[in-house]
Amino acid sequence: MAILDKSKFLLIPSGYKSAKVYSIFPSSGAFDFTFSRTGDDATRQNVSGLIETKSANIPRLNHYNGGCPSLLLEGSASNIVFRSEEFDNAAWTKTNITATANQITSPDNTTNADKILRTSTSGSFVSQAATKSSAAALQMTTSVFVKQGEGDYFALRSTGTSPNRVDAKFQFSTKTIYSYTATGTFTAGNTKVEEYGNGWFRLQFEYTTDTAATISATFSPRASDGTVDGTNTTSTSFVYLWGCQIEQSVGASTYIKTEAAAVTRNFDDCVNTSTFTLGADATFYFDFEVDNYTDDFRKLLLIKNAGLTKYLLINSIKDGTNYFAYIRATSNNGTANSLVASSEYLIPFFQRNKLAIHLFGNSFKVFLNGSQIKAGTVTGDFDVLNGEAIVSDFAESTTALTNSSRKIYSHAIFDESLTTSELATLTTL
Repeated sequence: MAILDKSKFLLIPSGYKSAKVYSIFPSSGAFDFTFSRTGDDATRQNVSGLIETKSANIPRLNHYNGGCPSLLLEGSASNIVFRSEEFDNAAWTKTNITATANQITSPDNTTNADKILRTSTSGSFVSQAATKSSAAALQMTTSVFVKQGEGDYFALRSTGTSPNRVDAKFQFSTKTIYSYTATGTFTAGNTKVEEYGNGWFRLQFEYTTDTAATISATFSPRASDGTVDGTNTTSTSFVYLWGCQIEQSVGASTYIKTEAAAVTRNFDDCVNTSTFTLGADATFYFDFEVDNYTDDFRKLLLIKNAGLTKYLLINSIKDGTNYFAYIRATSNNGTANSLVASSEYLIPFFQRNKLAIHLFGNSFKVFLNGSQIKAGTVTGDFDVLNGEAIVSDFAESTTALTNSSRKIYSHAIFDESLTTSELATLTTL
């Protein structure tokens, strides 16, 4: 904490109220953030690790696995699966499966998780076809919460027009998705396993679809290795399921409950509307994690002047199956410079990153996770320094745009020189 104590501005997510996120420094509140989000369907994990819903304009401090909170900032997202918590409902097709409603406590601390029981050693599964936003090849992610019943395996599939699909296999004893394959014109991307306590896992897998108008989610409890429609050693394997989600993104955003129709969670807007000035030497620090990707050129952090002519920008970029952030900053009265270019792939998504950008005159250094990754000079002095009045903006300011889901652990600005040792220490995970 000693290095962060030197900052002129510091945000560590802790205090908030409706439409407000409080900064630690300055203590006057002059650099608190304004916050907005329409709708009452945004979720988070509370300090007990349980999923709960926050109302419109209430910031979400997320306590994953009971850890220190992060500020959740997400773009707009839609869950296109109907009856996301009701696998007994007719919206879900049952093939050699019995679905019994409300058998155990789910991750939201309600007795609303369903038991999904095999009734055959042949193909046994529950499935639903959801309508995509367009009949095009899209990047999508399926996620579901699962708890072990009988059997060590759980099979998952997403399908367009058969045989185009992806198949994932999860093993409870190893807590891993140990196999993930694509068939036909689908491509398989990232997978992720999150533990939610009390035996619950959130499993997610990302893929590129075919050009079918629908995408199907299919799940199967299993005692032996295999796919959703493969034979199995017993007819009594079962799991508990809750909270299925299919969304158009790379990686899952926070859970969105649906009933008789798809549901859209609106984006978070978190902007500091105050201004302050910096001298000729400053460091910008950002401790964050990008959990999903929706599009290129969406800002993760923008420190700007009122006219957006002078700025420091951290943005999203994709190249093939790689997802990264790049950094730009203006100098010489508005000339844009790439400090970390989009082609360098130095700041990866889907992991926690501690990033420090040191600007001094016309020189810069970039530190990531304890090491210096870039250094250089630009033409003219950096415009966010030398008395330029700036604000910080974490999110898009229009509903026409989406943005990645991010966890913000801290953000600081230093109006003084930090040593190489301090920059390495500050950014060490």
